[in-house]
Amino acid sequence: MMKSFLVLIITLMSYSLAFSQSNYFTTQKCKNISNERLRKDCIIKEIQSFVNANYDIAAISSDAKQGPNRVYTRFKIGHTGKIIDIQTKSTAFSLEVEAIRVLESFPRLILSSQKSNIVTIREDVFTLPIVFNVNKTEIEIKSEEKLTGN
Repeated sequence: MMKSFLVLIITLMSYSLAFSQSNYFTTQKCKNISNERLRKDCIIKEIQSFVNANYDIAAISSDAKQGPNRVYTRFKIGHTGKIIDIQTKSTAFSLEVEAIRVLESFPRLILSSQKSNIVTIREDVFTLPIVFNVNKTEIEIKSEEKLTGN
């Protein structure tokens, strides 16, 4: 009875040790943050900054509606440090395609530590709303101008 109890305790301790040694991906700027919530916030801010700089609003403005537009995204960081499993939701398909293009082009993330005895690499799930405004201007054609030779 005591032997099986000790085996159970040792097994539970080894599982807790394995989970405490888990590793995760981060960015160079966020790698020294040990608090998980603060680290995820830091990573999201870096990804948001990248998306704001690289989302091509001009390319999709014809499909976007007048005023504020939203693309809701959800993704994971894969075992190689790249953004994977991107899910999007928006009012127009082209807005979603552009969001996927930008997120896939985000630079590879780095491991939090380079230990040789890494047991697991955690897959964190991130959500990121992409919000932008489109101000469409109408081109007025005067009635006196002829568009054809008629």
